[in-house]
Amino acid sequence: MKHINIYLVLLIFILSLNGCNDEEFLTAEYYQGVVDVNFLETPAHAKPAVTGVYDVMSYKGTNWDKMILGSSGADDIVEQHGDANWASLIAIDQYRWVPEEQGDPKHIWKYWQAYYAGIQRANLVLEKLPALEGMNETLKKRYIAEVKALRAYYYYNLVIAFGDVPLILKSLGYEEAINITRSPEADVWAQIIKDLTEAEPDLPDYYDSQEDKGRVTKGMTNALLDQVYLWQKDWVKAEAAAKKVINSPAGYELEPNYADLFNGVSEYSKEAIFTAMRAAGSESQNIWSDYMDETNYIILWGPFASWSWFYQPDTNFVRHNTYIDPNDYRIDTMTYDVIHEKYDLNNNGDYTDDPIWHSPPGDIHMMKWVPVNVDLTTGAIWSGGYGYVDQMMIRLAEVYLDYAEALIQQGKDINTAIEYINRVRRRGGAGDITTFDKTELLNIILNERKVEFCFEGKRFFDLKRMGKLKEVLGPLGWKDYMINYPIPQEEIDLTQMEQNPGY
Repeated sequence: MKHINIYLVLLIFILSLNGCNDEEFLTAEYYQGVVDVNFLETPAHAKPAVTGVYDVMSYKGTNWDKMILGSSGADDIVEQHGDANWASLIAIDQYRWVPEEQGDPKHIWKYWQAYYAGIQRANLVLEKLPALEGMNETLKKRYIAEVKALRAYYYYNLVIAFGDVPLILKSLGYEEAINITRSPEADVWAQIIKDLTEAEPDLPDYYDSQEDKGRVTKGMTNALLDQVYLWQKDWVKAEAAAKKVINSPAGYELEPNYADLFNGVSEYSKEAIFTAMRAAGSESQNIWSDYMDETNYIILWGPFASWSWFYQPDTNFVRHNTYIDPNDYRIDTMTYDVIHEKYDLNNNGDYTDDPIWHSPPGDIHMMKWVPVNVDLTTGAIWSGGYGYVDQMMIRLAEVYLDYAEALIQQGKDINTAIEYINRVRRRGGAGDITTFDKTELLNIILNERKVEFCFEGKRFFDLKRMGKLKEVLGPLGWKDYMINYPIPQEEIDLTQMEQNPGY
């Protein structure tokens, strides 16, 4: 029962919060202590308790493993190196998916436990916060809305990866936890929609206070709703939700320079709709986890790190794509190709002074979230000193493509759909598309998503949603039953859950 006790039942209470910079709600100094009857008993407890629900997104198991399942399990990343310690990662790339993963870390299980840790925290806050006395009611409603939206986001990531999953809407004790079963996928989708629609009215369009940057807004709930409705093929509702984001008073705009979304230059970009904030350099630790370095998230890849061998862009994707416009610079700016010397690591026009790890046979390194204009040769990266680049989980470019897809699927206002696709392409240097054929347009959107969101862990789930897994991944070894990832064996052994078919 160790895993459920640690990650779903035994929670850590934040006793103190004293922020010190622009990411105040994540960069505070915290102290550890076990949750007890005093949890969320005063208004002063509310902010740190809600912050703890956000903190799940600082886990490597939340974002790093999301990228591995979504990209290594697809065709934009290839794992060409490995050893016993990284057996799980290599197995995902080679379609040897099993419930009982080998090596450490176990990526499928870490993905599972991280999101359920967040859901358990959210449930605890939603049980306690409504009854809290002496708190400003408007702020209380906003905090409740934030937590509901986060719970919806965590369930969204679980259901797209595993299909039927346990739908848990209250904090669990030991006996309840060991008796959980999986809920029908339709029920989970319905709860996601319920949480998001209930949250939206009590959230602001944007935050005036710098210390609240990164918190959930109306834009996040509507952007996630548009994605939910696309999964459900409810094109009308997907269009409406996406249009709310596009017309939002928040004034979302595409970042002019694509690379600036990932290199630390435009951290508070107007394109960002929902961001996993990084807190490197602070005194904080991940107070909800048994990991002690997760909030100070270090770079785990790049041309200066041997670990880049384990998350390497696929050669065919980078060098041999027939569908990428030759003027499109997005892939070039997000990779370091040792052969072609495409990336100026030190941003000084001199490729010869860049410290590059050569890792044949690929010699291509992923460069997203690697900061520019810093000396990456000092060793500070290993202590988290340069792990401060925020990771945008939902941004306006995705909403533009969602909106276009919803219109095309309805056969409605195709000129508008094409214009929104072209806005994304133009920002990347690619030329406009002109076709009006529905099948061609949907394939263009799928390919556009692969380029725009390369290495971000979206590709496998895009292929799954659009019914393209067998066509695209079948030749690489993917099998029909792999439409869902296996439920981790640790969870099967400890509960009443049944395994996904085929495993």
